[in-house]
Amino acid sequence: MPRLLVALLIAPLLLPAATTVLFDPSAPATGPFPTDFLTLSDPQQKTGMRLNLPLPSCASQYTSCQETGLLEQLDGFSIRARVTVRFSAAINTSTLRNGMFYVALNNLTQEEAGINKTGDTVAVDQVVFDPLTNTVYAKPFAALDQHRRYALVITDAVLDNAGAPVAPDPAFQVCAQGGSPYCAALQSALGGIASSVAPHKIVGASVFTTQSATAWLEHARATLPYVPPVVMLAQPQSTFSIANLSGIVLNEQVRVNPPAFNSISLPISSGLLNGLGSVVIGSYESPSFLGGDQTIPPGPTLPGLAVPVNVNPVGFNALLPATPKPAAGYPVVIFGHGFGDSRFGGPTAVAPTLARQGFAVVAIDAVGHGFGPLSSVTFIDNAGNRTTVNAMGRSIDLNGDGIIESNEGCALTVPVAYGTRDCFRQTVVDLMQLVRAIQAGMDFDGDGQPDLDASHIYYAGESLGGMYGAMFMSLEPNVRAAALNVGGASTVDIARWSPAYQSLTNQVLGLRMPSLLNAGSTFNQDYVLPGQPVHNVTVPGAVDIQNVFETLEWLTNSGDPVAYAPHLQVSPLAGVTARPVLMQFARGDMTVTNPANSMLIRVAGLQNSTWEYRHDLARAQVSDLPLDPHPYLVLFVSLNGSSIQLPGLDGISISLDAQGQIAGFLASDGQTIPDPNQLSKLLFGFSVFQAPGTLPFDFGY
Repeated sequence: MPRLLVALLIAPLLLPAATTVLFDPSAPATGPFPTDFLTLSDPQQKTGMRLNLPLPSCASQYTSCQETGLLEQLDGFSIRARVTVRFSAAINTSTLRNGMFYVALNNLTQEEAGINKTGDTVAVDQVVFDPLTNTVYAKPFAALDQHRRYALVITDAVLDNAGAPVAPDPAFQVCAQGGSPYCAALQSALGGIASSVAPHKIVGASVFTTQSATAWLEHARATLPYVPPVVMLAQPQSTFSIANLSGIVLNEQVRVNPPAFNSISLPISSGLLNGLGSVVIGSYESPSFLGGDQTIPPGPTLPGLAVPVNVNPVGFNALLPATPKPAAGYPVVIFGHGFGDSRFGGPTAVAPTLARQGFAVVAIDAVGHGFGPLSSVTFIDNAGNRTTVNAMGRSIDLNGDGIIESNEGCALTVPVAYGTRDCFRQTVVDLMQLVRAIQAGMDFDGDGQPDLDASHIYYAGESLGGMYGAMFMSLEPNVRAAALNVGGASTVDIARWSPAYQSLTNQVLGLRMPSLLNAGSTFNQDYVLPGQPVHNVTVPGAVDIQNVFETLEWLTNSGDPVAYAPHLQVSPLAGVTARPVLMQFARGDMTVTNPANSMLIRVAGLQNSTWEYRHDLARAQVSDLPLDPHPYLVLFVSLNGSSIQLPGLDGISISLDAQGQIAGFLASDGQTIPDPNQLSKLLFGFSVFQAPGTLPFDFGY
């Protein structure tokens, strides 16, 4: 009988009177978890292993069963792995932070420098204690390296309620002496750590390996040279002079069988368009990795990807400055729009400011956005002539109800809540292919010369575009600098905390089998924000909800900015160098909340290049500003029926200042971050934009 199994069988007979750190690596609920005990060797994976987790009952826990099957195809644990540590009795929770931590072990590849180096300790955060089971749950302070081994360490600095140090489980003591392959790995790891924790003793531990989160997109990038971008201009006309237009009408396909449309007029008479010369409508071909259900099939992380058979046309808008074209073409900013928006929205709102700095702006619809594929756009010239071209919307009727939502096909909730994982990954592929289209030479006016400067490509993104933009920038070496506005991480944390997405999160938890809604038609997760004291869980069902959110974050790491942001500057991926990135967010954001804004900035290590719009201060002085500052970069735009509503002069000044900071930053090639307090300071009398001394991890509203 294996030595570890014998130890586990006899352990109950040997338990001392002291409170112990229970040790059963075969049981995630006991732990310590995560643990490489629950893995199998797999030479097809970059880490050399894949997960082998206990399977819950597929009859009574159908959704968890499906999720576990997907987890078992991963080559490691989450890069923000939530740990589970169970004690034999109650403990003094105030001592947990001093007695629990992660220790970085060896990196399993040499492809990147890494966030950590061997021996680094990573503090725990968001610590919760379940008094019903005497179980502690915690997350790392920021993000862990991908494909690296870590040790989770518990020392006798943790005290029980009587003030006595907690003791080791006899089963742990046996395993720490080696024996099985896992116990030998644990023994080796502890041998290198024990002296560093003295005079304390290690009383519980596990060794685990994090997943190769960026591998799929790196493999996808390698297929792009084999797929020509093939640029096509819209017919019957592709270029429209802004000065010669009296109207632009979007005809959004909102229903199928029969098709139905919603028409919305874009404001073009405003002086806000000053600087724009023309808009060009076209498309290019990009490889499609999505299946019919809008997901990307899983696969091992070591082999490269086959070049996809399917190629999709991706529509683009190019907004060109009114100034004469430079000899090499206009420097270009690729702009990523927000959730539920399209390439006709946010990119158009920001393009005039960028145009006044000499930039062209190119935008595409993210996967699942832009309404249905029959959507069109009608340009009306000053003589009343109308020209309609295909807008090539990318939303689909995924749930079969006959209605096409503005973002349907991006955030997936059933049968497993993939969220935006594959929407982001395919969109990043499309953006990398757009860079190749620009490099190949985009000729809009037919003069045989490129209209965009392939050597000066930049990126800016708002909200969703700031999130998949972080992923894009970590992978695409040919973009010189970027500005990311009101992005956040992780997407699961955004969904769990944001008032804007509560209905979506209720749906995810309510459709699980069995349902996890523990507060009537909604949920109470009884959780804790980063940086807060240890929290005792008191709400029935809350721990189950917390654990499901962690499982979903784990499943979606490969398509989440939390896994890519560390590679912007701290640890660039193979073939990519660190480049300048400006971060912007708004105090009191009710859509992508401040804890998510701050976590993205923290894991990216970009606090020194971050600016905060103090909406709390601005709104205290001007009460007609919108309650939610989230769209402050894109003119606080809101919809009223079929018309777009713009803010007053105060709101416009805030937007133009934020846009101006981005334009100035990119115009300096990312070398200078301008103070954005220009127009707004004249109106408000103080600086509404500030460089934050500390990142806010509360909500601010």
